[in-house]
Amino acid sequence: MEFEKLIHMRQSTRKYQDTQITEEQLARIIDAANRAPVGSNLYKDVHLTVVQNQDILLKLCEAAWQRFSKRQNVEEIAGDTIDKNEIKTGAQKPNLFYGAPTVIFVSHRKQDLQPGIEWANVTSVVNQMHLAATDLGLGSVYMWGALESMRMIPELDHTDLLQLPEDFEPLIALALGYPEEPLEERTMKHPQFGVNRI
Repeated sequence: MEFEKLIHMRQSTRKYQDTQITEEQLARIIDAANRAPVGSNLYKDVHLTVVQNQDILLKLCEAAWQRFSKRQNVEEIAGDTIDKNEIKTGAQKPNLFYGAPTVIFVSHRKQDLQPGIEWANVTSVVNQMHLAATDLGLGSVYMWGALESMRMIPELDHTDLLQLPEDFEPLIALALGYPEEPLEERTMKHPQFGVNRI
């Protein structure tokens, strides 16, 4: 896909079909991740975990279910990015990965040599995969809430299910799948960021 069209097609997808992505699509997305820039060329400090087991994804939602159990929390955290009616209390627990058939978790080695660079690295990797998914006509969306919730509620931290190498922690994830509605080119009505020139 031509680059300008690609960035106009890019969007956050929050509704997915049940169909699993293909191994070829997954391989192309992981290849894109491996071509992302990483600070000091320390690719060994980044690790990807592909999860296609829905039971594990639901287990990883437990901390977020507790955190989102109050509607006020949903309003404050999710803002206008989610249908609040989809977040329900009680027995019916939503899949906070939006039911995506594949979620790729991006983890980073714990370190204090260059504080903050881990966030730059994992975001770079996720964005590269996000654009690759768009180029393949797949839906994708950055995932933060479930991981943040497990950091906030350690007793419900199930990141051990990701079987990470020692000293790594998952920082961000990308949900992937066939979108319920095909991706369409979007037109921005106005600039989204403030810009100044010096």
